[in-house]
Amino acid sequence: MFSGIWLALAWAVPAAVCLGDVLFVHDYISDEYLMGKQESELRVGYTPRAMLVDKQTRYTGSWMKRFFGEVKEQRDTTHFLLEKRRIREIDWYKNKIVTLPFENLNHVKMLQADNTMAQGAAEILNTRYKVVDPVFTITVDPETKTVGGYPCRYIKADLRLETRDLKKNAASITLVRQNLWVSDAVPGADQYDDFHRHLAQTLGLEAERLGQLNFVLRYWQGALDPIRESLVLIKGYPVQNDFSVEAQYVKNTGSPTSVVISKMIKKERMTLSDAKVMDTLDESRFAAVGPFREVTLQ
Repeated sequence: MFSGIWLALAWAVPAAVCLGDVLFVHDYISDEYLMGKQESELRVGYTPRAMLVDKQTRYTGSWMKRFFGEVKEQRDTTHFLLEKRRIREIDWYKNKIVTLPFENLNHVKMLQADNTMAQGAAEILNTRYKVVDPVFTITVDPETKTVGGYPCRYIKADLRLETRDLKKNAASITLVRQNLWVSDAVPGADQYDDFHRHLAQTLGLEAERLGQLNFVLRYWQGALDPIRESLVLIKGYPVQNDFSVEAQYVKNTGSPTSVVISKMIKKERMTLSDAKVMDTLDESRFAAVGPFREVTLQ
């Protein structure tokens, strides 16, 4: 049920300490292969006990406008409640609030890990397909550059995933790219880091997987040890975040007559437009108004 709002951002963002509560506001634009162009305002509020996310989206792509007869609008709101150990998502269209306890996140991972393929089927697939070792590179620019009024460090991350079809002499390649500008001069950056660290500890995850490179790390299933030295250099709040996924299909691999067919699956840009530290966050912007029924996922 839980929408991509918490997968795309929550597995990425955190919140406050004794310095006060924080509100970050982002302009968010994306272009997806199936959904078309989208424009969003993304608000992320932090307190020492919670991260509150509200995303209001307008689907401006021509296909979506033709399908709905107008620009479709959507709202997604998610609460990460650290002390209560639960995630709450507001379904504005069904007047429903869905709650997922943190403990059940671990159950989901265990079920996925145990969902192994039958040995016979795996052997058949292994004779036809070969998964090439992923190539993951991270570059951290030592120099700073002013972006959005903040001194930022530039980080470039590239991940290449490839599966070869031995029978057809072809390959399917996924290119995941993230270009990131981060700054520790953004108001509330310390609160962000503090909540981030506590959320990772509570969930039993490596902190880096919830950090600034969460977009590209969602596609990386390997250990973080080979890239940890680069990850620890990435500090501060994201001021601008560019992310893309490109799919390629290569015919006649390794041949002079090879043909590459490319399709851009997704392009996103998230830009920080405002950051405020305050004594108390106004949580009404993130609250459900009206009669909402609550459902807890077990």
